Amino acid sequence: MWSFLKKKKRGGGAVAVDFSFLGCDMHSHLVPGIDDGAATPGESLALIRGLRAQGFRKLITTPHVYGELYNNTREDILGHFEKLKQAVADAGTDVQLEVAAEYFLDLYFLSTVLPGGLLSFGGDKRYVLVEVSMAGWPRMFDEIIFSIQSRGYTPVLAHPERYAYEDKPAVFRKLKDRGVLMQLNLLAVLGYYGPSIRANALRYLDAELYDFCGSDLHHERHQRAMERLLQERELMKRLEQYKGFRNLSLN
Repeated sequence: MWSFLKKKKRGGGAVAVDFSFLGCDMHSHLVPGIDDGAATPGESLALIRGLRAQGFRKLITTPHVYGELYNNTREDILGHFEKLKQAVADAGTDVQLEVAAEYFLDLYFLSTVLPGGLLSFGGDKRYVLVEVSMAGWPRMFDEIIFSIQSRGYTPVLAHPERYAYEDKPAVFRKLKDRGVLMQLNLLAVLGYYGPSIRANALRYLDAELYDFCGSDLHHERHQRAMERLLQERELMKRLEQYKGFRNLSLN
């Protein structure tokens, strides 16, 4: 059963039992059939219903744009998203839907994707979700970030806790000083990606590095894990009390 309660008393304190304190999930893979997220319209609808039941009022879904692996153009993403919006409306699901993208930063992005314009979120804030390789920082990383910013976008680095080759908060602090924002994957604090990633996520929370929090939802296994997270009283309290998340500003 999905939980519809916002808070309830546990052990004498009010504890969040859903994700309504975030309001908006700004990182997910719900557009069917265009990346490694939802495969079919039916699967997309099930995931969207689940996120709504877990307390999210708005979903900004972010398909991968990653060279030849997920060579999604702006037009492709928008076209498929319109079909998803219609399916959600036809199903009568009460949720706000928007689309952006998760851009893989490499030379292909710099030479081919960026010049054509990016799908951003946050209105005139023009936030752009970006990721880097799990194996190491990309070549020309500084130039890529500068090029994004020089076009009026604000880069948001997805799940920094998952880049195992870089676990020093000071490195990400320097990026923040340069105007790069940071996004936490919800399931990282649960240990879904492993104990070292969990440790990174908690350490970065302590260092107040994060600006956004997202599900990075791909499939039903992620959704079941999020339901487990809702049962973790101390983790939920820690997430709700963190003051740096800007998700509510996206509603």
